[in-house]
Amino acid sequence: MKSFFRSCLVAFSEYSISPKSSLERKKENCDWVLVWLPIIGLIITVIINRWAVLYPYMCDFQILPAIVGAVVPVVLSGGYHLKGFFKTVDAISSHKSKEEKIRILSTDYHGGYAAITVCSCLLLFAIGIWSEMPIDGIFVIAFSYIISRSLAGISLLTMKHATKSKATAYIPDSKAVRIVQVLTNIGYIIVCIVLMYDIALSFNKPRVCYFSLLGAFLAFVYYCFTAKKNFGGVSEETANYFIVVCEVVIPVLALVAFKSPI
Repeated sequence: MKSFFRSCLVAFSEYSISPKSSLERKKENCDWVLVWLPIIGLIITVIINRWAVLYPYMCDFQILPAIVGAVVPVVLSGGYHLKGFFKTVDAISSHKSKEEKIRILSTDYHGGYAAITVCSCLLLFAIGIWSEMPIDGIFVIAFSYIISRSLAGISLLTMKHATKSKATAYIPDSKAVRIVQVLTNIGYIIVCIVLMYDIALSFNKPRVCYFSLLGAFLAFVYYCFTAKKNFGGVSEETANYFIVVCEVVIPVLALVAFKSPI
């Protein structure tokens, strides 16, 4: 039980703007981090949903709500996932050997290609998607912050690791505990699907839910293929890369569903 709550402190310390914990990143303190990670996504989901309720009364134009909607999740997560995104994009765009790409993942240098990619994603997400997304759609895509983190946790628990990283300490030695954590993350996703469908059905557009889930599936397949091809497996950095990709792809396809004339 102590390990469970210590893992909570570590998860919030590492992947949110909460104060840093003094706990050592030892296995006994990190065994349950991947169960707590989607809870951080839940907090972001709630805040984004509340923002979607409030901003029509506070703003006359769509640009400010769009920027706030895109930046708030980055701020609440401490920008940690963007850091992994930077490293992974740098490694992939280097077109070097697997060994060299893995070495790039462990460095703090960020190349120009990564910066351009991140800026493009933020512009697409903030100005492109958020400014066009109907309020009803925001209530659906907000669950992407939980789904992305659950899928990232499942990948780290079930797939081969390319290199030893901080996430290595998050993997329990016990196979039974790993199965429990995988099932817990699957449970998070199932609850999200039910709620997303219920919300989409309330405004008579269930296809928004379908397209959002398709986006999550496509992002996950792409991530698994990319991680295996370029690094031979997953790592904390590639999981962070996936979280960013998933949180962009889901809203894109949700917006397509909304704008589709069919």
